[in-house]
Amino acid sequence: MHPRDVYLHIDLYRAAMERLHSLIRQIPRRRWVLTYTLGATGRRITEALLLTTRDIDFERHMITWRILKKRRPDYYVTLPASQRLEEVLRRYIVFYAVSDRLFDISRRQAEYDVKKALEEVGLRGWRPHDLRHAFILEALINSKSIEQVRRWTQHSSYKMLLEYARIVGYEVDRPLVPW
Repeated sequence: MHPRDVYLHIDLYRAAMERLHSLIRQIPRRRWVLTYTLGATGRRITEALLLTTRDIDFERHMITWRILKKRRPDYYVTLPASQRLEEVLRRYIVFYAVSDRLFDISRRQAEYDVKKALEEVGLRGWRPHDLRHAFILEALINSKSIEQVRRWTQHSSYKMLLEYARIVGYEVDRPLVPW
């Protein structure tokens, strides 16, 4: 067993996302909103740091993300946003009167903020990128389409995508079907 498998479980991720949403409804602190955004979208922390108010289309329920991993400066993907994520982002934007970049901080500060938020919601030891792993596993479970998840996360191969799912490790001691 890999040492990280001890705490990378989908149930902990789900509970943390619910807790973050609850905290944000009280007050949309930057660290909670950034962490929730990562967990709700599977984006990399550097992609979330580039997010601007212009990238969010609340009318069409879409967010345009700049994808850095493709090594091209002009590579973007537009993806649907959940109603809950829109609610979180709208509340944050209005509360802090954000007019451009949502998270105008350094990567180091962002990583610190996310680690702190993860600890606050019971994910001690998780790293920001672990939210991407958990999101991918959740997406694979819910969508049942590896191609859809691959497109969403912009992985170039199924092999790499499945490595993310394997690392998170959905509880393999549970049956796949209830009968």
